[in-house]
Amino acid sequence: MAHKSGQGEIAGLLKEHGLRVTPQRVAICALLLDRHCHHTPHQVHEALRRRFPSLSPNTVYLTLAQLEAAGLVQRVHVEGQSVFDSNTRVHDHLYCQRCGLLADVPSAAKAPKAPPQAAGWKVDHASRTLFGLCPACRGKASA
Repeated sequence: MAHKSGQGEIAGLLKEHGLRVTPQRVAICALLLDRHCHHTPHQVHEALRRRFPSLSPNTVYLTLAQLEAAGLVQRVHVEGQSVFDSNTRVHDHLYCQRCGLLADVPSAAKAPKAPPQAAGWKVDHASRTLFGLCPACRGKASA
């Protein structure tokens, strides 16, 4: 996903994908699309609730689901949580089990390849997350 900046550009992007333009939706998009990031719905809500006191967690979740359906973000599942990723290119993730860092890494495979057991299935996408300790946490563990 090419990163967008400016409310006008984001409003145009929302309209282009058939989504209604509201100040809250523009703010959610700006948070996610201005620069690459990974956010849970809770983190998005926390980041915007002072600016939008009436913003409900449900509105955030529904907006993120709409952005995902439009292909503007992708959902990654990590330890029972949905994390929304503004990088929609094919890639893998590294997840630090100590500090929670979620990092993008280039994927070895450019397109999802289904195993033989999936014969007859139509595979739309695949995701891979590698779990372990990031360099900073690894350094702390050996110190």
